Amino acid sequence: MQTHLETLQQFRQALYKSFPYRRDSLLELLDALSSNERAQSPVELSLNSCFQRKYGAVYQAIQASYEESDLPVCSLEAYRQGEIVLATIPKPQQKHYTVFGIDETPNERLYAQCLSDRQNIHRSTQVPGQVPISLGHNYSVLAVLPEGKAEDWQRWSVPVSVERVSSLSNAIEVAQGQIAQLLSYRLEQDLGLKVVTLDSRYPTAVFLYGLRDYKKLVTIARVRSSRVFYRQPEAQGRKTRPRWYGETFRLQDATTWSTPTEQYTLSISRANGSSLVLSMKRWTNLLMRGTRKCPMHKYPFDLVQIQRLDEQGKPSGRPQWLLVYGQQRHTLSVEDIQQAYSRRFNLEHFFGFAKPHLLLTASQTCHTAHEINWVRLACLAHVQLWLARHLVDSLPLPWQRYSPVAQTLQRTPRQIQRGFSQLIRQIGTLATTPKPRGIPSGRTKGTQLIPRCRRPIVKFHPPRKRCPCKKAKDAA
Repeated sequence: MQTHLETLQQFRQALYKSFPYRRDSLLELLDALSSNERAQSPVELSLNSCFQRKYGAVYQAIQASYEESDLPVCSLEAYRQGEIVLATIPKPQQKHYTVFGIDETPNERLYAQCLSDRQNIHRSTQVPGQVPISLGHNYSVLAVLPEGKAEDWQRWSVPVSVERVSSLSNAIEVAQGQIAQLLSYRLEQDLGLKVVTLDSRYPTAVFLYGLRDYKKLVTIARVRSSRVFYRQPEAQGRKTRPRWYGETFRLQDATTWSTPTEQYTLSISRANGSSLVLSMKRWTNLLMRGTRKCPMHKYPFDLVQIQRLDEQGKPSGRPQWLLVYGQQRHTLSVEDIQQAYSRRFNLEHFFGFAKPHLLLTASQTCHTAHEINWVRLACLAHVQLWLARHLVDSLPLPWQRYSPVAQTLQRTPRQIQRGFSQLIRQIGTLATTPKPRGIPSGRTKGTQLIPRCRRPIVKFHPPRKRCPCKKAKDAA
């Protein structure tokens, strides 16, 4: 208990020093977010008991939380805070690697006509027939997925880096920058091999070619079943140019598959007492067709098929294909690959909790810089909850007192959020007591404010070619 308390206090002290301005307001704002129970907008956090200042200090703190920098990916404060977060991650004990996850989440801003760089985003909907498209911004989140212990909730994910995907870039370029930033951190404890898990959007030739020089990185990405890969080419004579690719390896056509290098059957016991049997096969040193700028025939990878088996031992459902890329990919067994990728879904639990309870997408500002500042602050509040998971007593609701979950020591993020304000009252805060300065004079009479400009929606479709007949009419 004392070790967890010291880790939380060291994190808060380092975080307090990392902010350039308004440190007291920002620390109280993070405490209000971490103990939020009823607020549905940032300004309502000023009514929280952990926030001692007025409501105007909320927006002033958000505006001054991060400064612009010349770094290609993020600001200097966000870079330092990523190091501070990684310093709290314990060294892996069960495995020789640490699992990370990267995913993109939308922030819908449908009516923000003055917001710059607003573009089309994907909006998940359960209503059949609706087009899953909206307007807003996309954010790329890099999070560490720590090892689960018996006394911990098994679905924790700790965000390390958050960046906005602008219209001048894409999710692949932003993810490459976040991985480069992750490997540039200088940490006291050794986190071992870094394993990054991704979905099927990322395993392209451009993305994998940019990660070719990282020695302590292994990438595990899901691939679509319609992909086509290639085997290693056979040796030929000296007179002809050596071939780059061998025979095709089509994921949908089992007749093109070669003999697997490894075969493994894994039985996983579920919480309800049933068991899940998985059949896993591995093919090594496969190739992906690249481009002139990205010659992927020089950088092979491994492919893993995970197939679920029924009670009779027959395949049930569609198989899952995983691409394993990196210089040290052979140090991971098939079971390690399956377990590492299954932990990637903890990111979905983070988004599902942070959006309604940490107000991740609740900021309605018209400034893009203030919006990304707020998203980063919400992620830091989630890190505080993770560090306080062993320090907060469970405070279940009246109808949850007799549930089996309330009787265990595993604290969910929502349970920790209910008792976080009590923890702050016990350990104290670094923020100083505010000094009221009276009522300001405000704007002078007759002041006219300049209305904000309406920003156009960024569209990516190519311009339509005009008919030559219309061009001739316009010229006439």
